[in-house]
Amino acid sequence: NSYFQISQNGNRVLYLADATDDNSFNLYSVPITGGTSIQLNGALGGAHGVEPDFLISPDSNTAVYRSDEGTDNVLELYSVPMIGGVPTKLNGALDAGGDVAEQAISPDGARVVYRADQFLDGLTELWSVPLGGGTVTRLNRTLAAGGDVQAFLLSPDSSWVVYGADQDQDTKDELLRVPLAGGT
Repeated sequence: NSYFQISQNGNRVLYLADATDDNSFNLYSVPITGGTSIQLNGALGGAHGVEPDFLISPDSNTAVYRSDEGTDNVLELYSVPMIGGVPTKLNGALDAGGDVAEQAISPDGARVVYRADQFLDGLTELWSVPLGGGTVTRLNRTLAAGGDVQAFLLSPDSSWVVYGADQDQDTKDELLRVPLAGGT
């Protein structure tokens, strides 16, 4: 990903900059016509800052990003209005050493799906949460010892998540489907 994106409605630009601390990147929003930039993320305490894989919701109202603003060197998932406000942490409590690895916003803008080793460091699973925060739902079944979720895609109609995992047997990759909000 690049260090900047234009919102789908063309009104705002999101970008990363290390304006306040060299090599610790904050996420900013500015009108595309120019004007005052607004820092969207909370105070940073670690070396990571905001990761360059931030996203903009389809309605152009919300930014979703990963950063270590809550705990130094722990990447967590946040959403925040594009015009500024208080960031909302989206992921559940992480196990010591756990991180959010990647995220996607559903095409309808209702939910965020992410991969994280949330329950156990090194055990990457698939999770779904409303865009504005709320109940976090694990999407995969219990994984085999040594198994994890490697990748996922969202269906264009926001109904399904298709994911690759060695869910039933370690090193035996499978392709699975689950409703976006959870289920069988």
